Amino acid sequence: MAQKLQPIADPVAHAVARTGYPCSVAERVTPWAGAAAYHTTGQFARTEERDFHQHCGPTAVTNVICAIQKRRGMARNDPAEVFARCAAIGRRRLTYWNIPEKVHLGGTSYLLLGPYVAACLRQCGIRDAQQTWRVQARPEQMARELARGRLLVLTMTGHRCYGSHLAVAYGYVRVSVAGRGGPRLYLLVADGWSGGPRYIDAETLRICGYVAVKA
Repeated sequence: MAQKLQPIADPVAHAVARTGYPCSVAERVTPWAGAAAYHTTGQFARTEERDFHQHCGPTAVTNVICAIQKRRGMARNDPAEVFARCAAIGRRRLTYWNIPEKVHLGGTSYLLLGPYVAACLRQCGIRDAQQTWRVQARPEQMARELARGRLLVLTMTGHRCYGSHLAVAYGYVRVSVAGRGGPRLYLLVADGWSGGPRYIDAETLRICGYVAVKA
């Protein structure tokens, strides 16, 4: 069985640990750096009305909405209110199933994610966002979308750190490894677990799609 990976806080340190060679940042593309939101599933696990399970999908969409509202200078909703709206929309649309993890049937449908994201954006006053959607994508496709200033809602399956999970990518970093060919690509993400930026080594994204949001 492959060893479980840990979330990455520092891509350069991670590249050094992986390769054993000196590393440095070759390129940094972070168009959302000043607006990125990093809310977590732990923040929204329990409300006055109910407990939530397998809710990385509504949490990811909450981060997208909060980031867009901040970047546009819009009146910002309380993140808990945004999450409650997104979770309710998901339940009504049969896109998000609030079922304990031990049942293995809950969570957010990847196939219905695009319309779900659009519905949540509209409910929070963001009606002009455009989307593209890929069920399976290569990391360089993701990097191109991010370089165009888009947000990506990532749909990971079987990832060695995150398992089947949704996260938001805000940008990327390329880390050069001294004397070892081309740079390594790391996506800058709100992983829904950590209250700050984390990175995903693109080499570990074996099965991953996305919904790209232009806003």
